[in-house]
Amino acid sequence: MEINDLIIFKTVVTEGSISKAANVLGYVQPHLSERIKRLEQELDTPLLHRSNKGVTTLPSGEVLIDYANRILNLVDEAKHEIKRTNALPYRIATSPSILSSYVSKRISGTFMKYELTIENSSQLHSLLRNQKVDMVITYGTYADSDFQQVGSHSISMGLQQVKGKTTMDYAKEYFFVSQDQQCPFRKRTIDFMEKNHIPKEQLQPLDSFSLIQEFILEGKGIAFLPIKDDQLDRVEDVELESLSVHFYTMRESGREIPADLLP
Repeated sequence: MEINDLIIFKTVVTEGSISKAANVLGYVQPHLSERIKRLEQELDTPLLHRSNKGVTTLPSGEVLIDYANRILNLVDEAKHEIKRTNALPYRIATSPSILSSYVSKRISGTFMKYELTIENSSQLHSLLRNQKVDMVITYGTYADSDFQQVGSHSISMGLQQVKGKTTMDYAKEYFFVSQDQQCPFRKRTIDFMEKNHIPKEQLQPLDSFSLIQEFILEGKGIAFLPIKDDQLDRVEDVELESLSVHFYTMRESGREIPADLLP
């Protein structure tokens, strides 16, 4: 017995006629009649009652159609699962701070479904434009008509310091920032330093977001960062600010935000 035999049998039963089933399946009627006959011979029992009005199922046919439905449903499920397993990973590009504060927490259990590219904010637009990725998650806003904003989210930004620090003297602190010229945390830091007349010599660019966090943990300075439940404390006399995170895809792609990343 083959899967195609079950498909033929189910179609004959559904249509109530071998000739109608032949039209649906694109076979000639004698071929279907022969396949049903072979199936009955294999099972050593008649399955259908044939008459001038068509066919109806006999008791053995009722048993077979029940199993055929279950088997064919399982085959469809298997095909779907295989396609899902073999599907290309969803390609996402974002900045280090968004990865740390938003993305990593949401895909920790499903990370195999994604291909992540971590880049400075200035590089994200071109990655999407050149279709190197399926989606970018960025602080920036794009006016490009070929792009579609498919969602947004807000995170809180604050000035953070090592835990347990009780006094703050800005004149004695290094302010760590990313090398990324478009990083909103860098801009916020420079604005803060100018407003408080803090010398530019205290501005310390670093190559990575994780290095900034590490240096703060070691008590070497402070930085504006996303607020998270981690090992750092917020400088309480500096107000929190809301920072928007935007999700963009190519408009023609029809891509949506993966469920894992929904706010």
